[in-house]
Amino acid sequence: MSKKIIIIDNSNLSYSGEDLDGTFLRGTETSLILLSEQFFKMGYEVDYCNEIKEERIINGVKYYNKKNINKKTIYDLAIAISDANQFIHVTSLKKAVFSVSNQAFEKFLRKKQLIPFFKFKPTVVTLCNYQYNKRSFVTSFYGKKTIPITIDPKFLSTKIDLDYLPKKQVVYNIRSNRNLDRLIKIWIEKIYPNNNEFKLFITPDLIEYSDYHKNNNIFLRKIGSRQDMIDELSQYRALTYLGHKSDIFTLTAEEAVKLCLPVITFGIGSLADRVEHNKTGFIANNDDEFANYTIKLLNDDKFYLETKSKMHKARYDNNWESIAAEWINYFFLKN
Repeated sequence: MSKKIIIIDNSNLSYSGEDLDGTFLRGTETSLILLSEQFFKMGYEVDYCNEIKEERIINGVKYYNKKNINKKTIYDLAIAISDANQFIHVTSLKKAVFSVSNQAFEKFLRKKQLIPFFKFKPTVVTLCNYQYNKRSFVTSFYGKKTIPITIDPKFLSTKIDLDYLPKKQVVYNIRSNRNLDRLIKIWIEKIYPNNNEFKLFITPDLIEYSDYHKNNNIFLRKIGSRQDMIDELSQYRALTYLGHKSDIFTLTAEEAVKLCLPVITFGIGSLADRVEHNKTGFIANNDDEFANYTIKLLNDDKFYLETKSKMHKARYDNNWESIAAEWINYFFLKN
């Protein structure tokens, strides 16, 4: 008999694997859909519960409303997204909290995690070394394990033209406003004055767009499907994102790296894990270095193509098969 795995989302979102190519899913939901599908491919029964109204099976994964979880069903592993309170709905032999924040002790208490942690004794799964180190013993006292995520296979299956030279433009495609003001300041004061052909594209609705931005060659991206985003990213020379202390994985940076789009960053938060300096991007120590790396990638065609070639050699480092195998090895084979 195959082992059973259940994933429980604590958010108010309603979604399934049918929504992978949409625009509203965040990195967390996208990653867990892809992970659940890989579990199924490996021979496991997988239930995925959120606020979806109608039950459906997509790529082998059964999606249904978490109110309909049958406590008489014994799962071998229950994975709760961020919230140990979700384990009250399910009977399982092993439990894991898929952590999507650093969760300081104050937040741990505010989110009412202390009692369910003592009651259900889950392992905390973190996504990177930065998050692992930030997560204190008090908020993970039944163990913690870093198991990274990766990206939609569409990014890896995209053929990269190593000789293609995009226009002199860069992108900021982070959904939330994280140090965007500082990036715009660096752009206007230190990058754009070097060449009026330079362009910066940013995500819509993050700022009140005006002639001030347009006059400094700052434009709004168009939001589309996942494939639209893949096609769009191939038209830039770099992802310019300083980073933020709240970043625990930065999936957008991983997507850029797998498309051989260099990431220019300060390495704040998880960006130090995502970017290998002078291989998959550049980690700057100050505003001037950030500007200089950006200008060099935009102006120096040879340097840009050499950087893209380095990235191409490393783009197959991980995949969902190896990540799902790490979950299985840790929860079923080692313990």
